[in-house]
Amino acid sequence: MAAFFTLLSPLGTAAIIFLLFILARLSQKLGAVTRMPPHYRWFWVGIAFLSIALIAQLIRISVMLTGQANYWWLSSPVFYLFTYYLSMAIGVTIGLAVTWRYWSWLLTERDG
Repeated sequence: MAAFFTLLSPLGTAAIIFLLFILARLSQKLGAVTRMPPHYRWFWVGIAFLSIALIAQLIRISVMLTGQANYWWLSSPVFYLFTYYLSMAIGVTIGLAVTWRYWSWLLTERDG
């Protein structure tokens, strides 16, 4: 059962990448209409970091499932820290900052 969840775990990372892609496209359209600086390009940087995290996650899953002892460094916690956790944190932080920059007006908009 644990292998099943291990195989499905990249879907969460892929969903975040897809979310940032949608936000990038919507922010690009909003920026064109409101003549905002093209900060939406930072979404692509965030997507790149999240893609690194997704690749690291897939590598780690393949190493865990095959039990390859030749590639011990691929299953080490230090490798996973730098390639998955830090990449994920940087990508999501960039996405959050740019989303706040483009879409924070929705929270401050008041009727009347």
